[in-house]
Amino acid sequence: MQPMHRKIGEGVLWNLASLFLTRGASTIFMLFLARLLAPEAFGLVAMATIVFELANAFINSGLGAALIRSKTVSDADLNTVFYTNLLLSLLAYAALFAGAPFIAAFYNQPGLTTLIQVMGLVVFINAAKMVQTAVLSRNMDFKTQMKANTLSVVVSGCLAVVAAWAGWGVWSLVTQMLSSALVSALVLWLVSQWRPALQYSVESFSRLFSFGRNLLAEGLLSVLYQNSYVLVIGRFFSAELTGLYFLAKKVSDMISQQLTGAVQQATFPALSTSQDDNDVLLHKNRQIMQLMMFLIAPVMGILAGLAPVLFELMFDDRWAGAVPYLQLLCLVGALYPMHALNINLLNVKGRSDLVLKIGFVKKAVNLTLLFLAIPFGVIGIVVSQVIGTFLALIPNTYFSARLVGYSLFDQVKDVMKPLASAAFAGIAAWRATQAGIPFPTISILFAIAVGVVVYFLTSFLLRTEGALMFWLKVSDRLTKKFGKKIYGDQ
Repeated sequence: MQPMHRKIGEGVLWNLASLFLTRGASTIFMLFLARLLAPEAFGLVAMATIVFELANAFINSGLGAALIRSKTVSDADLNTVFYTNLLLSLLAYAALFAGAPFIAAFYNQPGLTTLIQVMGLVVFINAAKMVQTAVLSRNMDFKTQMKANTLSVVVSGCLAVVAAWAGWGVWSLVTQMLSSALVSALVLWLVSQWRPALQYSVESFSRLFSFGRNLLAEGLLSVLYQNSYVLVIGRFFSAELTGLYFLAKKVSDMISQQLTGAVQQATFPALSTSQDDNDVLLHKNRQIMQLMMFLIAPVMGILAGLAPVLFELMFDDRWAGAVPYLQLLCLVGALYPMHALNINLLNVKGRSDLVLKIGFVKKAVNLTLLFLAIPFGVIGIVVSQVIGTFLALIPNTYFSARLVGYSLFDQVKDVMKPLASAAFAGIAAWRATQAGIPFPTISILFAIAVGVVVYFLTSFLLRTEGALMFWLKVSDRLTKKFGKKIYGDQ
């Protein structure tokens, strides 16, 4: 078991390092851009983003996950996936270019045509780096990916801020998107040892796609579903409201989805080696769930409590309307690890067919709620998203219970304590902002400290499993580090 512990631990460490560096830099650049640009600019980019995310899901077609999951991979497999991706990216961009005027007409935003046609170039870049990313993930080399991601975020962010300062408007966001993908791809190609050869195997494609085809369908459905709220808001409401929702969603996702994604990316290849041992998978997934909820829940709770003062400090009055959206989306983000880790478990077991079936059920329910909420405005749409998040736990956990015995009841027991502690922490942080401290920055820092202290105290009083694991790991590291030093001196 120790090798798996080491693989997962190192993988999570580098992914978290990448997360904090890239997301920290992204947050800083987003703050600068939001101060320089109007919500309408973010709204236009949000509308266009849906289209090329669909194209990226189409190009990936589940083949990247199939490469990572496969016990052995040949050169023929890698070359086949590479050329398949290039062909699919060509088809996807042609569809984007031709369909851009119709998409702009759908939103009643003529300026979207050129935006989509230029932003669509990202699909070529992403297709060209997918095999390199899969190879590095198979080798558990997340350190290299961290370097590529960090450099791409910093370079693209600097370019975007300069462009926004120069008055480029929405095109500064397009510059950021294209340059980020390009820099990341260049770095991965420079550091990766793999290079394509003139080789294509129909057998490799058939074998990999037999697993990936279900993930392709689920990926397309997921993109449509995840962006359906932006799509509906952009279609029935203004670009300004779309931008407000987009920023709130981006801030929420930046914490919940990115942190969970970092753990997923690290644990998937390691857990795949024990895909036939249900006891190991149950034990490991339960630990990962408890630890992830312990880490993510307080961040979302404190963020919800501090959202009004944070937006007042960091943005101008144009962005104040995003605050209630963010507070509601924090609840969605707090529950995101439950959804993501259950799907990750099914992929580890090779049951991408179940991922697809669950996807159909969840999307049908949540899209129904979405369309029913349209008459109630954007706030009603966000509330429907919260309701859908709770209902989606039922299908998400059903097959986890059948495959490894991790039932909805067990999962609720694992997450209730950190969620309750996070709620207390968020309320405490909000109350702390009303302490009358005259300096906004100091007031926020004080409120964060109060929230963190309340969270840890509540967690230990409730004997939260994630808190106990966290403390045991920290104390073990400290004992090894300082214990060896003390004994060595003697």
